[in-house]
Amino acid sequence: MPEEAKAALKEFYQQVGEKYPEEEEVYRTLRGMLRREFILGRLAGLKGTFLDVGCNRGSYLESWQGGPRFGLDISLGALRQSPAPLAGRLVQGDAERLDCFRPGSFDHLLCSEVLEHCLHPGMIFTGIALVLKPGGQALLTTPNYHGRRPEHLPLGILEEYGVECSCGGSYFHTAYRPEELEAMARAAGLEVAESGTLEKEVKYAAKLPAALLLFVRWINRFLRWPRLGRANEAFFHTFTLACHRFCAATRLERLLLPLVREGVRSYIVMRKPCTQLEPR
Repeated sequence: MPEEAKAALKEFYQQVGEKYPEEEEVYRTLRGMLRREFILGRLAGLKGTFLDVGCNRGSYLESWQGGPRFGLDISLGALRQSPAPLAGRLVQGDAERLDCFRPGSFDHLLCSEVLEHCLHPGMIFTGIALVLKPGGQALLTTPNYHGRRPEHLPLGILEEYGVECSCGGSYFHTAYRPEELEAMARAAGLEVAESGTLEKEVKYAAKLPAALLLFVRWINRFLRWPRLGRANEAFFHTFTLACHRFCAATRLERLLLPLVREGVRSYIVMRKPCTQLEPR
């Protein structure tokens, strides 16, 4: 990738970190709540040095109680908004260049919702293999897809927060299936401990809310009311949560979940062999 394009991408995420309250927006949605519950459940009880790649403002770092914790993010704007106790433990850097850390530095690593933004995904896995201690473990999550792989997303709500993109009204954002994550992990010399999908509940809880969301978006193409756009997004997430809670309370969830083959997000748990394998 030309250096100027890489610089433009870095500038874009600098804006996102400064202007868009991602942790507040995402973790109040059903997707965000399910993802956070999944990740915290995986991190609970672990001990040792911990690195969060793409840490944003440090939400998961705050929850880590198992030992020394460190975070890396491409956006200095996001890091500047992190809690005071994390001062001195955060690094502005590129997830594709984890060689800014010493080899074999961390027992545990989290890389959540980062891979889909990166132009060279294989470099993420190579970096993870580099910085993990022998026997160390990493958890990575990223959007899943079915059919044709997505390559770009419209700015959407980011635009309402003043985020601009030099490449027009969309930005690079892709997705990976679990088997693709496995292939990249093994190519980097990592062992695959587990892989799969999560956030299956979204598949049924968001059906009706999504239909209403798209209908109002269509209307707003003609009205062009910014407040309606934001209210529409907020109502979608509120309605989705209500549908999920209704299904859980009435136990409809027990009938619906087995019908969902895959969740909207892929994950992989990787382990660095005690005797490091050479990357292929």
